[in-house]
Amino acid sequence: MRIANDNDCLQMLSRGETTALQYLIRTYFPVLCRYARSVMRSAHVDAEDVVEEVFIKLWQRHADFKHISEVKGFLYTSVRNSCLNILRSRQREQARNEAFVHLYAAETQGMEKEIIISELLALIRKAVDELPPKMREIFFLSYYKKMSTPEIAEQLKLSHQTVRNQKSKALSLLKKQFHEKSPAFFLLLSILSVLEK
Repeated sequence: MRIANDNDCLQMLSRGETTALQYLIRTYFPVLCRYARSVMRSAHVDAEDVVEEVFIKLWQRHADFKHISEVKGFLYTSVRNSCLNILRSRQREQARNEAFVHLYAAETQGMEKEIIISELLALIRKAVDELPPKMREIFFLSYYKKMSTPEIAEQLKLSHQTVRNQKSKALSLLKKQFHEKSPAFFLLLSILSVLEK
């Protein structure tokens, strides 16, 4: 049966005649595709797929429409909503991807810092182990046990001045050793600040 106008189309659509659906597709498919592209803009989604899905939904509800304007409104509104849903989904996916990248970068950076600190601490411990016994003990009590000069002097039965001298000599030896290994002359002080945290 040939469709003369939109009213004929609506009546046939309400009866579930596929001719009405074919008429609507021929009439509105191209313009709806253009509309979908304008909504989607740069999103890489096939507008034809969006419009096809909308016509499937229309056919599933073919008996619900009382006026042809309702059909047109349904088509345009459905296309717009479908496009916006796709855009929102893409934005959420992009946000998740960006969050993952930032998290991975932060975790990687954190791991690298831990590795560097571990390596530096290992170097410090090795250098401290090579100090003379009494000097090593004083350094250990001061920078590892966080003991004050009076506390160290009392524990080791030494004068305060002796403890201060031994600490100063230990730092001088370590600075010299690390200065020879690295151009970063302040490296030792940086490591000691880490140890004191």
